[in-house]
Amino acid sequence: MRDIGALIWLRWRQFKDTAIYWLRVMGYQPNERAFSQNLYVVYLLLIFAFWIYTVGGFVLTSAVSIGTRILPGDVSNLLIWGSQGIFLAQVWVIMTALRSTPIKLSFADMAWVASSPIRRSAPVIVGFARQSIIRIVLLGIAFTLIGALVSYTFVGVEYGIVVARAVLVVIPMVVFTWGVGWAIGLLRLIDPRIGRLRFLWFLPLLLLPLAYYFPDPFMWMGRGIALVIIGGAPVWFAPLLVGLAVGVSVLVLLLGDRVNMVHAADESALYARIQALGLMAWRNPDIQRRIFMQMRQASRKPFLHLPEAQGTMTFITRAGLSYLRHPDLLILTAAWGAAFTYFAVEIVVNNAPVQIWLLWLVAVGLVPPTGLLHVFQSDRGEMFLRQFLPVDGLQLLIADILLPLVVLILGAIAGVVLRGLPAEQMTLALMVVPIGALLVALSGAVALTTTRVLQTRLLATGGSFGAAIVAGVGLGTPLAGLAVALVAALIMAGMVAGEA
Repeated sequence: MRDIGALIWLRWRQFKDTAIYWLRVMGYQPNERAFSQNLYVVYLLLIFAFWIYTVGGFVLTSAVSIGTRILPGDVSNLLIWGSQGIFLAQVWVIMTALRSTPIKLSFADMAWVASSPIRRSAPVIVGFARQSIIRIVLLGIAFTLIGALVSYTFVGVEYGIVVARAVLVVIPMVVFTWGVGWAIGLLRLIDPRIGRLRFLWFLPLLLLPLAYYFPDPFMWMGRGIALVIIGGAPVWFAPLLVGLAVGVSVLVLLLGDRVNMVHAADESALYARIQALGLMAWRNPDIQRRIFMQMRQASRKPFLHLPEAQGTMTFITRAGLSYLRHPDLLILTAAWGAAFTYFAVEIVVNNAPVQIWLLWLVAVGLVPPTGLLHVFQSDRGEMFLRQFLPVDGLQLLIADILLPLVVLILGAIAGVVLRGLPAEQMTLALMVVPIGALLVALSGAVALTTTRVLQTRLLATGGSFGAAIVAGVGLGTPLAGLAVALVAALIMAGMVAGEA
């Protein structure tokens, strides 16, 4: 317990260092011991609590209001998707644990662990508890909204019981899921032969087709959690879930005493580099991506030869090579296009309220396709090299996004086909797909030409898509929306072209 207490104290000191920075931004002076400064901290905490209460109440009330307008069939589909999402999240956790150690050590942690005679299980216990608590809080918020969204269908306006069940079931689910991931990840640190299998983390993908053909033994937990939320789960489910969470936690503790901390420190090098950057890493996510790609690229051996190209094909070939080195960017881009297009078609078909449209637009702006502007963003960041490229901003954008834009369009087409529509509506949806993909690319490109990337991307996405949606709905014809979308695309293309 003394070792665990020391590690918790170390984490607290690290948290205080980060918190003091933000308090200084808001006017707090940590070096002054005056009563006014302490009172100012209390004032900031009250303001923050008030903001959380008001915004949380507004979001919760909006979720209940939207739930009153959703059909029972749509609620059932939402619960089905939720159970499938839980299974996919569990597969992702296992894949992550097989790819890198769940014990994330900073450079300070490595030096402290190496020079201190602590039990090997101490960092495991503290790290597992920390990750579980953070995910319980985040998923608890999401499950609160889901419970409020579906409560009207099952218990009318009294949504408190549904929300309470949704929040409470998160705790054993998170502990079990991350416990399984930690147990598998710790096995890699115990037996080095497992860690040397580079592509072992692909094996959990085999669970996806098995779950498709045999859903009951693989997705029972997600289905049971959905039944708990609506109050239809069997009596034995909740005790079973709690028992599994406790059992997996004990297994993590037992495996923690056998971990090789040298291997854990080696695998934590990437995390330590990012953590050493401090707030800069969080203000510029591109830095994290570059560090990750550099370390991954350094571990690979070169093969084949660079192709020869001249003129405009030089830029296209260079961008294509970059994506071929990182095919996961193309896969994520295609998956993004399929998922967001599928939900957009669902919104249109079900004539969803305007709040759902706003939520979709915000999601598109906040979570753009990962790989669509990867090369263009790199070119924008290298200002010294940028001056030697004899093209304007729009020409460079077209060359850099040609391959991922095609992949995004194919993914979006797959989403439309997967949703299924009548022939006439299918043709119209397929006409909208390329314009929508182009708007997403141009909105991101315009944002990269400014210092306020997130704000500009949200405004550009909301303005272009929002204007097209308003024109299509207001004039009663989708062609009007397409015309407005084309005008918005031309305006943003001109803005990108004007950047040298």
